[in-house]
Amino acid sequence: MNKIFSEVEDPFLPKARTHWPAIVGWIMLLWGVLGFIFAIWGFASKSLAVETYQGLPDWMVAAFRMISICGTALTTLGALSGWYLRKKLRRGYSMAKLWMVLTLLLNVGGLTIQITNRDDIQALMNRTMLAQLEKQNQPTPQIPPEMIKGIWFAQTGCYGLLGILAPLVIGIYLLGSKRVEEVALWPR
Repeated sequence: MNKIFSEVEDPFLPKARTHWPAIVGWIMLLWGVLGFIFAIWGFASKSLAVETYQGLPDWMVAAFRMISICGTALTTLGALSGWYLRKKLRRGYSMAKLWMVLTLLLNVGGLTIQITNRDDIQALMNRTMLAQLEKQNQPTPQIPPEMIKGIWFAQTGCYGLLGILAPLVIGIYLLGSKRVEEVALWPR
């Protein structure tokens, strides 16, 4: 008989504290800040410059530039949602869901462009590597195509894995029924 009463939740006792908003909030905040730093680093290294994409079709150059700019905005949105999640505000949860959807769309689109135009991007990588060697007054060796393919697979794989897996895991976690019920009780 005593066991039955111990399993029932006492409505007069305060509910147990949950730590998931702080943990997920810090993860998203750090992910967003790191993403913003890398975006600024990319802009500083001429990621928007015309010569960076020389030899690619105009639509692909425009797509890569748009992905860079939108990615910077999304990292800021992710950092802000993490900040609000830490404080257990409902707007942080809504912003995190929006971040998840937009980030998945952007990264799947970027990955699709990378995969469908693999030959153009590998040729650009080859030209870029040769230009870097010329700037350093190094003899220009013949770069094997297998090396370019390996670098391309590594870059595309990391981009795809980190860009898609992180928002997917956080999104699935956030959409759990217990978290949805808890967030409904948070202040705006």
